[in-house]
Amino acid sequence: AQCLEHARTLFNFADKHRGKYTDAIPQASNFYQSWSGYNDELVWAAAWMAKATGESAYSDKAEDFYDEFQNVQGRPSEFSWDDKTAGAQLLLWDVTGKNKYKSNVEEFLDYLWNVDYTPKGLIWLESSQWGSLRYAADLAHFAMQAASLGVDTENSLEFAENQMNYILGDAGRSYVCGWGNNPPERPHHRASSCPNQPKECGWNDFNNQGPNPQVLSGAMVGGPDYNDNYSDDRQNFQTNEVATDYNAGFQS
Repeated sequence: AQCLEHARTLFNFADKHRGKYTDAIPQASNFYQSWSGYNDELVWAAAWMAKATGESAYSDKAEDFYDEFQNVQGRPSEFSWDDKTAGAQLLLWDVTGKNKYKSNVEEFLDYLWNVDYTPKGLIWLESSQWGSLRYAADLAHFAMQAASLGVDTENSLEFAENQMNYILGDAGRSYVCGWGNNPPERPHHRASSCPNQPKECGWNDFNNQGPNPQVLSGAMVGGPDYNDNYSDDRQNFQTNEVATDYNAGFQS
């Protein structure tokens, strides 16, 4: 109940004080720019509130946002930390049962079945150059949710299984630290790169060519390139970065 009350407060704040966080913290745009804006997050949040509370006021709000913001009505190109449109459309189908939202989901899934894939089967989007596996994992989670809601169930489950198995080792190696065959040993992660205390940690540890002293068990790294090539290089943040949004879809 306490978490739900906080969620109500946060939602009301976001609705009343609309804008991108980079408007208030311009320096953040150099690292994490919200390219999709905030409309998708408002729809997404309202739909989640509707699912969590069962209150029609929130589902009505989500639908009003959907009708108000044209950029959340079409087919997105990804489902990610930046663009929640696909997830919002799926949640709207879940909480309202209206076919127009199901059509959105079907269109997005059809897009996924027909984009590029690497030779070994990893889905490849325009954004995949940095952290290719996060997009694959997010989309696998999306597909499993779609399947659970009766949307293109067979294809959705097959896609999700293929992407998850790729991450776990079907392509020849694991991309999850501490798990499976030849897992990553040099994730781009500060604490994992440090020696045991009380030894100090600095740039020499970052530049060390050996494995990270601390095994970051369960963390999924960024992943391979378009040709399934991967270098276990701590200094390459595009392939070896780890992050909460990387693991979000993978663990869900």
